[in-house]
Amino acid sequence: MKYLRCDSCGHANPLKSEYLTFCDACGKKLPNIYADWRKHHPMASFPEYVREVGISPEKEKTNIFTWARRQWEPANRRKVLLFMGIFVALLAVTGTLFGKRAVFTFIYPKVPSSSLYNNWQTATIGRQALEISTPVKLWVHDQPLEGEDAKVIEYAKSYRNEEGGGIRIAVNMYSYLSKVTNTLEEAIADSHNSMQLKENASDVQCKSVPVLISGTQGILEEGNYMYKGGIRLAFCNLVMIKGSNRWQIQINYRDDDEIGRQVAQRVLKSVKIK
Repeated sequence: MKYLRCDSCGHANPLKSEYLTFCDACGKKLPNIYADWRKHHPMASFPEYVREVGISPEKEKTNIFTWARRQWEPANRRKVLLFMGIFVALLAVTGTLFGKRAVFTFIYPKVPSSSLYNNWQTATIGRQALEISTPVKLWVHDQPLEGEDAKVIEYAKSYRNEEGGGIRIAVNMYSYLSKVTNTLEEAIADSHNSMQLKENASDVQCKSVPVLISGTQGILEEGNYMYKGGIRLAFCNLVMIKGSNRWQIQINYRDDDEIGRQVAQRVLKSVKIK
């Protein structure tokens, strides 16, 4: 006997008829019913459908791996994510179950070694085009300009990768009004504020060197700091200016992560100003 498992409650429904549509246990529509499957296989018969789509629960191994797979089915996924979110939040707030360092180690994992070998994405972004290659996709992350910035900046663009993967990459681009001074010293000071080092960091160690990228002057800062007293993070802060335009690339990863360091260096070497 073959069965059709319900995505909503996990009940296995016997595939006795081609008219099986709703779950016997919860009454919700089943996935991949015969009528839907037949649209893509007009010449196939019901027995062929049963052989291809049906499952045999008695043959499924009831072990931890099967249980874990079922937890990520659509019906259970939201509950699992909610539980994980609450669990992480409790750890972050209390910091007492395993200690502050353990909490931050969980939140900031190391960069997987596969990042060095997988295909990287090369993107050209912004009106003042900047080319960059990364192992993670960068998404638009524009924020409304506030205060003095809104008065002096005529164009701004920001990109970020989603959290996870052990590394955080941010690309910011600005065009200032022609009457506004735009120096590397001011750019470095502004970038420190955007990194929020004053609020979240202590014991900052940093070195800076001048760089020239695609004929554009810049400064590269590299160092590390203690983040909220819990974990030491490494950072790279590349700032470049040309006329009224400014580019900034910030990269953060765990200071004890050698793969993260290699990935960060490779990202920086890929940067070009078009």
